[in-house]
Amino acid sequence: MFPFQVVHCDETQAARALDDERLLALIRFREPAAPPQDPRSGVIPLPELGGSSTAEVWLSARPVRVGVTHGVSHAGNDAVLFLQCHLDEDTPDALQPLTAMAYRRLFAAARALGYPYLLRVWNYFPAINRECGGLERYRAFCAGRHQALVAELTEFETHLPAACAIGTDEPGLRLYALAGRTAGIQIENPRQTSAFHYPRQYGPRSPSFSRAVLKAWGERHHHLYISGTASIVGHASQHVDLMAQLDETLLNLRALLAQANRLTPEPLRPALLKVYCQPNFDLTALRRRIAQALDADPPTLFLQADICRRELLIEIEGLAMGSAP
Repeated sequence: MFPFQVVHCDETQAARALDDERLLALIRFREPAAPPQDPRSGVIPLPELGGSSTAEVWLSARPVRVGVTHGVSHAGNDAVLFLQCHLDEDTPDALQPLTAMAYRRLFAAARALGYPYLLRVWNYFPAINRECGGLERYRAFCAGRHQALVAELTEFETHLPAACAIGTDEPGLRLYALAGRTAGIQIENPRQTSAFHYPRQYGPRSPSFSRAVLKAWGERHHHLYISGTASIVGHASQHVDLMAQLDETLLNLRALLAQANRLTPEPLRPALLKVYCQPNFDLTALRRRIAQALDADPPTLFLQADICRRELLIEIEGLAMGSAP
């Protein structure tokens, strides 16, 4: 069986979720009026498009253990650990060392608690495309992440977590992560250069993440943690029109699913998606195009955000699942 499930809910249901002893994480997309002082509660400060107020609930199959270790909030069951780390930036040019520190804390907490494998990391910070001290902030973030991962991982290119890095309008570096007691399998996309092999034109250190991570839960159940995926072929951005970018992104997602399906006894299907884009686009048309291309209509959050490259207008990440009879 799967060790957890992820569901979307409204604010009333979100408030009740904090009373559930199986709650791994409650992620809101705006600060509530009275923020709960609970290690399981987090905020990703990105406006939800379409006027809704949705929360993301990570619910364990059994009661969890909750705490704070090395400044990292966490909740875990016998298989997985959900971690949250929020650090303030003292100065705009401090992102590189701050990122390295945040990742070192994630690893320290996860290993201390017996979950040494990072499966998926979500990274959020402001002004992602702004240049500071002669270096774009996203590239500074990549340098800090690379520094930490090289130090922490003995097999760097084969044990990288799935990840996304998204720009917000609120201060602070926010990291959310899922760690396991056992490793997943790194999945790369045949249509794309692996991010960790990008040429130096994209920064002094390559983006250190895998395109996806496949995790088996027993012999019959699989999760695929899908990294932020955009309109990139090889290592180059494609198209200037949003719908053309969306179509290219969906081709990348289909290729990634096909690659992972070679390793599973059952087909993986998208179970949950996040779409990061700018406002003033027809969400109904976007939703319809996604459902047609993926032959699925999973719960999908549309969030207003900045993407790691200025020219990119949309990015999609998510969770796919498969269960054999």
